[in-house]
Amino acid sequence: MDQTQQATVIWPVIALAARMQRVLTYSDLEGLTGIPRYGQNEALHLVYLHCSRKGYPLLNSIVVNQATGFPGDEHPRQMTPAEFLIERARVFAFDWTSTAVAKPRPEDFQQARAAAI
Repeated sequence: MDQTQQATVIWPVIALAARMQRVLTYSDLEGLTGIPRYGQNEALHLVYLHCSRKGYPLLNSIVVNQATGFPGDEHPRQMTPAEFLIERARVFAFDWTSTAVAKPRPEDFQQARAAAI
């Protein structure tokens, strides 16, 4: 499975977690998707790029390091802990199940990657 397919698998899992106002650890995400926590980086980066491109809150921001409770150092946008908490609140308040927010397909993630280059 390539990174765009992984992002497609990850998206509904973290969107559901956001709807439930739940933070997921990388290990939680591994258990729910089967994608090893050490291999989630690029797929979560694609989620970030797609959210940025669409003007959505950064959905990937609710996937966190178990020890710190914040996204790892690989998060594409370095923020202070306070900024992450604000972004987390934005993610939780956003209606990820709205018909206006379609579940991205692999090609949507490919387009987001291409637009970022």
